Amino acid sequence: MNQRASRLTLYLVATVLFSGCSFSDSSVSISGSIESSSESASSSSASSSKEGLSKDKLPYRDDVANLTYSIAGSSMSATDFPNALARTASQFKISDWAREKATYYGIGKGLKRAGVAKENIGSQPFLANVLAANKDALRLIQEGYKY
Repeated sequence: MNQRASRLTLYLVATVLFSGCSFSDSSVSISGSIESSSESASSSSASSSKEGLSKDKLPYRDDVANLTYSIAGSSMSATDFPNALARTASQFKISDWAREKATYYGIGKGLKRAGVAKENIGSQPFLANVLAANKDALRLIQEGYKY
């Protein structure tokens, strides 16, 4: 167990003991909190180091993946998808989605989840302008399949 989870455990145990709650009800809550804290800490660190993305970019990458997944196979136009990316990016205070590696990783992650094969990326009509926006777009989207 890492140091953060250990401190959380001590805090939660002390809170339970002093709050007068029954231990059986609280132990489930403590267990769940410890598990999610440990998973969150370890997955954030691992993802961050593997991808070369800062931890604050991971939620953006995941939102882009969800967006891509939801429109893969749809009739969204090559113009509408970049506009949707821009709206998503602005929610994370990102002014230029085309310069963010997390954008392309998110697209790759979303395409993989949607069942689009790597070799079919270029044939996705909604990606035409995205692929034109960055010379490394195709490579980065393919890398995004790892996540």
